[in-house]
Amino acid sequence: MLDQTPAKRISSSAFPLVLALAVTALAVFFLQRSILNSTGGVFMYPLDDPFIHMQVARNLAFNQIWGIVPGEFGSASSSILYTLLLTGIFKLTGVNVAVPFVLNCIAAFFLLLCIHRWLVRQGVRSTARAIVLLLVVVLVPLPVLIISGMEHTLQCLFFFLFLTRFSAWLAALGRSKTAIPVDVLLYALLLTAIRYEGLFPVAIASCLLLYHRKIGPAFLLGAAALLPVIVFGAASIAKGSYFLPNSVLVKSEGMEMSLRGIAAFVNNILVNKLTVTKAQGSVAGVPPPGISLLSAQRLLLILPLVWLACWTRLKTHRALGHMLALLLLSTLLHLALASTGWFYRYEAYLIAAAVVLVPAVLLKYTREDIMRFPKPVWGPALVLAFALLFPFVLRSSAAFTKAKQACVNIYEQQYQMARFLGTYYDKDVVAANDIGAISLYTNARVVDLWGLGSIEVARSKKGKYWTPAYLDSFVRAKDVKLAIVYDEWFDPALLGKWSKVATWQVGDNVILGGDTVSFYAINAADSGELQRNLQAFEAQLPAGVAVRYE
Repeated sequence: MLDQTPAKRISSSAFPLVLALAVTALAVFFLQRSILNSTGGVFMYPLDDPFIHMQVARNLAFNQIWGIVPGEFGSASSSILYTLLLTGIFKLTGVNVAVPFVLNCIAAFFLLLCIHRWLVRQGVRSTARAIVLLLVVVLVPLPVLIISGMEHTLQCLFFFLFLTRFSAWLAALGRSKTAIPVDVLLYALLLTAIRYEGLFPVAIASCLLLYHRKIGPAFLLGAAALLPVIVFGAASIAKGSYFLPNSVLVKSEGMEMSLRGIAAFVNNILVNKLTVTKAQGSVAGVPPPGISLLSAQRLLLILPLVWLACWTRLKTHRALGHMLALLLLSTLLHLALASTGWFYRYEAYLIAAAVVLVPAVLLKYTREDIMRFPKPVWGPALVLAFALLFPFVLRSSAAFTKAKQACVNIYEQQYQMARFLGTYYDKDVVAANDIGAISLYTNARVVDLWGLGSIEVARSKKGKYWTPAYLDSFVRAKDVKLAIVYDEWFDPALLGKWSKVATWQVGDNVILGGDTVSFYAINAADSGELQRNLQAFEAQLPAGVAVRYE
């Protein structure tokens, strides 16, 4: 499957790329058609998060404020660059909910194009390129990332570009000038600007440079990566917020600064993140990672095995060796310090790179060796391969099968909440724990009880005074008219201070923080009006929503 002639003599056929693009387009088309048929033609995403990005971008474009509420700074988005891209487009075209989808389609095209070109440079022939590209489409899985409308497709692209370009430059250091190329610095900056996890591979790359005694390039690379983080952090502090986005702080698992706290933190990493697939989420509102965690953990086995199988030959092709090392250590840091799961996206950039790198290395160096395996070895080898690779198949299958239903869940719950508020409470102050759709589709002033969009609530969580008494006094001080929440996320002592009027329950929940949302009047005097409004709106709800009044 490999041509041993120089890369420039390899067939330049674009068939593998065209095939991968066609398969991606068809998969996205059929997914979107099925989703639109189930939502009555309403364009929908499988997460509430794209609506948060769009609301922050809309506010920035037209109100010059980073937040979900006009006039209030709120660091609800954890992707600096993605929100800025949406802001620029909204400024030019106006707000359109399809923009994140289109951006992801463009990013997916360039991701497949860059992978194809890199495979050509590695000497991979046409058939093998087609297989690798199709594996990227199926196992990442790329169509699901596209319809998610988030920044993770761009993260896959920037990580792959940084991984390949930095590794090639580092391997050539002995034969070239030590000045770090501008494109490597650019990819490092883009990688951290698109997601904060980009700091992991850049930190590892900087350490590799220090190991090679390239002190200047190491610090220059680190500075490029830290630039967007520092600039945004300084602006955030100047606005009275934290250095890191609220979404990063609220969803993170903190470490208590004591011997017991440090021991618990380390134990959580060694047990729950590196060796065990958790059955339950450790943070309320964050779904358990399940098969996503298991797939990422498998990379800690697969990548070293590939290294061992090819290590003698990697000495002469150091770029691939650097890539394996960088990917392995990035996976380790991500598992230890970041999250997996939440609709198969947080670990996608690692899986995308592994799906390209592992086949390329094995095809380049071990194809002939594998074909010479004695017959008794084939059985155990196939069992080992199955055990290592099957989690990726399960993860991909789960992503494809749940994509439509996740969009239906958001449509039946978050979107209907927005329609209800837009009809009856469009100018009022409302409280909620899922803030995306209700912020984008209404003019209501949204108080985020979970802390992503409201700095006061985020500060109460970090300060350990996020209590029923505090939240109740907070919403009353904000003159909140009603709250729409998942009961299981909050202390009953808080909910008991308000008047519960009704619940909406959706079926077959695969993505929502809870299948049932409850409607509360903060003041008992408003409960009658709230019930009348809910009853009037009930006829407009999709058939899959069950309504119950208290």
